[in-house]
Amino acid sequence: MNKKWEQLLNPETFRPRSDIKQFDGRNPFENDYGRLISSAPIRRLQDKTQVFPLEKSDYIRTRLTHSLEVSYIASSIGKSIERYLFDEKGLDEKVYSGHISSILRCAGLVHDLGNPPFGHFGETAIQEFFKKYFEDKKETCSLNKREMDDFKNFDGNVQTFRILRKLSYLVDEHSYNLTFPTIASIIKYPSASDNGNQGKKATRIADKKYGYFISEQNDYDKINKVLGLNNNRHPLVYLLEAADDIAYSAADIEDGAKLGIIGYEQIREIFSENLVENKSLIIKLDEFHNKNKNTLDRLSLTVQQFRILTQGKMVEGVIKCFQENYEQIMKGEFEHELLDKSSGSDIRNSYKELQYIVFDNKNIMQTELAGGEIITGLLEIFIAAAEKDSFKTKGNNRETRLYKNISSSYRYIYENLNNHTNDEYNRIQLITDFISGMTDTYALNLFRKLKGIRL
Repeated sequence: MNKKWEQLLNPETFRPRSDIKQFDGRNPFENDYGRLISSAPIRRLQDKTQVFPLEKSDYIRTRLTHSLEVSYIASSIGKSIERYLFDEKGLDEKVYSGHISSILRCAGLVHDLGNPPFGHFGETAIQEFFKKYFEDKKETCSLNKREMDDFKNFDGNVQTFRILRKLSYLVDEHSYNLTFPTIASIIKYPSASDNGNQGKKATRIADKKYGYFISEQNDYDKINKVLGLNNNRHPLVYLLEAADDIAYSAADIEDGAKLGIIGYEQIREIFSENLVENKSLIIKLDEFHNKNKNTLDRLSLTVQQFRILTQGKMVEGVIKCFQENYEQIMKGEFEHELLDKSSGSDIRNSYKELQYIVFDNKNIMQTELAGGEIITGLLEIFIAAAEKDSFKTKGNNRETRLYKNISSSYRYIYENLNNHTNDEYNRIQLITDFISGMTDTYALNLFRKLKGIRL
């Protein structure tokens, strides 16, 4: 089994890296983190929605603060799994110490890079736009089913893979030139768009959604072969997925309480109804609330303390579940999420019910609906321009002016580094790259300008 981990942790990259400096004590995956932390896509996460679009409060989480939390939780889980592998599975600690935790730290930081403006509603807006677009253009469109499915099923996770591989031009077409294990750890659904996206019908967890566009098919194939994945998830994907769920489920409720959307009695009632294995947590919740009765921000403080406690319980459950199902995970035969099968599943279910209350808040829904209109409007403007032959020619016509409004680095990649042969697909992907990469505020302001609403 050690041979398997040696393959899974192979730090190969798409091109050779510069020689390591003598003073540089980092492992290859810490090097990945250094390549990413100062990048523009990471910075843009500070103005991308986690749950509350365009929220003015400094307290409420953005995609950036959420990603930092996931990064820490994932790295922490990775440390525990490393210890298990060193002590119980004979993995060489001298060689691999810190490797798994470094991969997961990096994966947690980047796992949401591809999410469009306005959260998951923005993702839905892109999907719905292209479903209608391709239906209207079915007689004239040159894209095949697989190519159309890439956009009709647009997914932020898939876009993350594309960003990491192609969209951050610095030296060449290899973007950040990350190690294969780091990239593999964010591919939750290692399937193509035409055979994935099976949802609840899927017999393999890998087929619930999809993991890569046709433009990155060859990249995925190489990673899959070198790491010996056999089109299954990398084992670390399960840990990253759990860290993401642990982070956002509890944090969404903390933010909702801070904004006055949910109260103590609702939280207590829902946890009382859903907790089974962890029923004693209700006692701790009451203790926190009673202890904080004379504080100025009683509810917020209580929820923070309870969040810390429950996240610790969920982390403990995930680590134990990974260990108990280790053989299945390593064979690619574990078809569940770790948190759902762990001792912390009732905690997760409690938070999930509370999330429905938060998500149904009218202010959130209204802003999401407005965000959907903005994304749809931008797609209509730019896709219509991309259909014209004059789109990327020199001149002062409308289409060319819109083309020049697209990020210069994206245009350079489109013009010089594309290896996909269908230019109509490439033009649509250029627009999708541009719009999905926007921050909430940038998308709002650009839409207003192009519509003449505000100059």
